[in-house]
Amino acid sequence: KNGLRSQRLCGRRCTAAQLPHAPKTFSLRRFYAMGCASSTERATLAKPVLVQVSAASQGAEAPAAAEVSLAQLGVEVPAIPGDVGLCGQLSEEVVRSIAPRYASWVYMNAADDTGFLPEVLKQCVKQLEVRPFPGPDPLPSDDQVAAGLEALSTLPRPLMLQCTSGNRAGALLLLWLVQKHGYSAESAKQFAEDMDLQFWQRCTKCGPMREWLLARLPSTEIGQILKPAEGLVFSQLFDSETCTYTYVLGCQDTKEAVLLDPVLEQKDRDLAVLRELGLTLRYVINTHAHADHITSGGLIRKELPEVRTVISKASGARADWQVEPGEKVAFGRFALEALATPGHTDGCFSWLLPGSPSMVFTGDALLIRGCGRTDFQQGDSGKLYDSVHSKIFSLPGDTVVYP
Repeated sequence: KNGLRSQRLCGRRCTAAQLPHAPKTFSLRRFYAMGCASSTERATLAKPVLVQVSAASQGAEAPAAAEVSLAQLGVEVPAIPGDVGLCGQLSEEVVRSIAPRYASWVYMNAADDTGFLPEVLKQCVKQLEVRPFPGPDPLPSDDQVAAGLEALSTLPRPLMLQCTSGNRAGALLLLWLVQKHGYSAESAKQFAEDMDLQFWQRCTKCGPMREWLLARLPSTEIGQILKPAEGLVFSQLFDSETCTYTYVLGCQDTKEAVLLDPVLEQKDRDLAVLRELGLTLRYVINTHAHADHITSGGLIRKELPEVRTVISKASGARADWQVEPGEKVAFGRFALEALATPGHTDGCFSWLLPGSPSMVFTGDALLIRGCGRTDFQQGDSGKLYDSVHSKIFSLPGDTVVYP
């Protein structure tokens, strides 16, 4: 499934409130649901900093002040969790300016390091900790890793992680986040890219640290191949032009079948697959009215008049059957149940096929490490978050998601 085009999630543009004005992309912070900083905390940390500049450097008799952003000072505040800063060595003036914003501060070099300013920090933060976390040569020991992760788990927020360049701080934060939520190595890569972490994206010397981090996470190998329910005929098809998955589901006993999210240009392929499987198509179902491609449902119906097209009533699109939440589309001894999952569009439906395990077809509501965009077509990131969490994440844990 790695060929699936997922909408890249951009937490940096998101707020906690989400409503009534949704950001242009689904909130990475809300999607990963990590219990992150409030909008007030995030706004406080993001404010420009008033930094005193020495008189000698300005050619003046008294110190002058300059307002600069945290990014200009080399401070990184990733969108997740939103209340942890990452920085390298800072001047005393900068530390005095930004430290009061933080409740705790972790210094990741040795306590006798010349860049450490304990007397200044003790005046500004409630809790100051020294937790050496070396790298990339030598790499941190297990005890040092455990100490760093324990600090992230227990110290009060907002929290600053400081090393020499901010890169080891970013590695520790990423390790804490992905271990806390059980991500695989592949998901960690995507997560680091989505958060635009400096040590992952823009550090030419951080290769060994990245490799060390990934080696501590589970691989993406699948230990168990999940088989469809007994008597279910199932086929997943892919259109590389639109990066769309189409699904054929059929009943082995009655030979009745449904076709989910077909693409106009793949009509002949889909009908050929149905014939090869010995199935009779009864319904063409669309999870939503697509803006990025046209369904083949209309053309299939012209060729096979007995076929009925299906879409949600809330979509406003034309179809033979405009379904409401909870209605079921039966094919043989199986039936797909309609779940309203709006957010990408008002009319997005997911389709649940109960079984052992159950299968849910989510359309663009939930993709692979991503979700449908929300900046057009009645998009609403708050609704999408609620849909994913209340209708999809609430399904039994062994449910298999087919986007």
